[in-house]
Amino acid sequence: MCAFSHYNQARSTLINAGSKSAGKSHPAHGTKDVPVSHGTSLLSGARDEFRAADRNLPANQKKSDMSIPHYNAIHSAATTMGIDRW
Repeated sequence: MCAFSHYNQARSTLINAGSKSAGKSHPAHGTKDVPVSHGTSLLSGARDEFRAADRNLPANQKKSDMSIPHYNAIHSAATTMGIDRW
């Protein structure tokens, strides 16, 4: 479980980085915890979206097949939720 406030903060981080899939997800409310699976889905969706959007960037501008700013946003969101594998 991760706290709903951490989920919402991570969701905002991904939205601010340009994730449309995170924007379509619903913010957590009415509960104090969110299942980790919701967080991992949020991260996976954004990761796949960012990789697709960044596929034509030169290799020196990418990390893990996405732009460095997108990579940093994904990892910041994961850290916020306390998720280290997704």
